[in-house]
Amino acid sequence: WSDNVTQQIDLAFNIFFMVYFFIRFIAASDKLWFMLEMYSFVDYFTIPPSFVSIYLDRTWIGLRFLRALRLMTVPDILQYLNILKTSSSIRLAQLVSIFISVWLTAAGIIHLLENSGDPMDFANPQQLSYWTCVYFLIVTMSTVGYGDVYCQTILGRTFLVFFLLVGLAMFASSIPEIIDLVGTRSKYSGEFKREFGKR
Repeated sequence: WSDNVTQQIDLAFNIFFMVYFFIRFIAASDKLWFMLEMYSFVDYFTIPPSFVSIYLDRTWIGLRFLRALRLMTVPDILQYLNILKTSSSIRLAQLVSIFISVWLTAAGIIHLLENSGDPMDFANPQQLSYWTCVYFLIVTMSTVGYGDVYCQTILGRTFLVFFLLVGLAMFASSIPEIIDLVGTRSKYSGEFKREFGKR
C-alpha cells in the first residue's frame, strides 16, 4: 500500500468523500431519508473497501466504479457556481452527465464481472482493463460492435443484454435531444461584453 500511488490517491479521495458524507449527514433535515438516498449508498459501497484494503494489504476491484454516479451532481455544482445560466445549458449538462455516469458505471460492472469470472468456480475470468470496458460499452451502445472485445462470462453477457435494453433507449433518446439543444443556440444568445478600442 505504501508504494502504490494509485491506492494513496484513492485513499485521499475516500477520506474527502467520508468527511463530505458526515457533513451532509449533519446538515440533513431527515436523517433516515438521507441514509437511504442513492449517493449515500454510493458512499457505503466505495469508502469502506478502501480502508479494508489497507488493513488486509490486498486490493479488490469492488464497487468503486459506483463513484462515477457522482458525476450526475456536476450540473448542480456548475449552476451554484453561476457557470450555467440558461435552461438549455442546464438541461444539456444534465443529459451529458447522466449519459457519462451511466456509461462509466456500466463499464465498471462489466470490468468487475469479466475480471472475476462466473461465480460457480471463477475459472473463466477475462483480464480486461477498465478503459477497455469503457471502449467496449461505447461501441456497443452506439450499435457499431466491432467484435474485438466481447464478454466471455455468463454474468457479463447477462448484464450486457439487460444493459442494452436500458442503454440503447437512453442513448437513442438523449443524443437527439443533445444535438437539438446544441443546434438551437442562437448566435445572439450569449452575453454582450463591451470592449473599448479603435473604430
